[in-house]
Amino acid sequence: MKFFQSVSGVIALSFIALSGCAQSTTVENGYDPAEYLNRPFHALNKGLDTAIIRPISKGYGAVVPATVKHIVNNEVRFLSLPGTLVNSALQGNIERTGDTAARIFVNATLGGLGALDPATDLKIPEHDEDFGQTLAVWGANQGAYYELPLLGPSSSRDFAGTLGDLVLNPLSYVGSGTGGTLLGAGRRAASIVDTRHEFSDVIDEALYNSPDSYVTVRNLYLQRRNNAILNGQFDADARPDIFEEGEF
Repeated sequence: MKFFQSVSGVIALSFIALSGCAQSTTVENGYDPAEYLNRPFHALNKGLDTAIIRPISKGYGAVVPATVKHIVNNEVRFLSLPGTLVNSALQGNIERTGDTAARIFVNATLGGLGALDPATDLKIPEHDEDFGQTLAVWGANQGAYYELPLLGPSSSRDFAGTLGDLVLNPLSYVGSGTGGTLLGAGRRAASIVDTRHEFSDVIDEALYNSPDSYVTVRNLYLQRRNNAILNGQFDADARPDIFEEGEF
């Protein structure tokens, strides 16, 4: 427990320090005011990926049977649905709220609590919404870009969204005491390993094969978040214009 408290303290202090430097570097529609702190945190996160997360994900991909990996991926996606349901409703998106409620019901009943994915076979659309996207829909600005230790890329709005998701996601309240903590930690660990394995080629390219992995990760993160907020409807004028000269 002390470990998690220490991590939370580091993140909070880092966020306060970053917030105090908001005028440092502006780049058109997005800005990176604390690159001098973000880069060391990026190096830390990259080191953790090199030493721990990447080897574990590779071992997971090589050793675990395909059927088990498929079930884990289904469960990770299923466990994200309650948060998507709440945020779709908060955004006033009736269609996505209905789709997500239907996916929860079908995959919980016919899919064995998410182990299988019959909702996809029934052509029920799958969506992914979080409180950072909800804040954007409500008109909150993106704010500064940060890379946080252990948590990775973020922004002022998405950091607030992460805290909001902890409060709004119904699964945050499942279980109590040691059992609930272990359940939550296991769910998070499975999500990290499954995601790292599923997108290994893209992540390896960004972290290990790009001229400047910090800039590449920053650009990809802002592109992805903007696309998520627009629900896949690309708007070139709304794209975070934070690219370095010659990048991509």
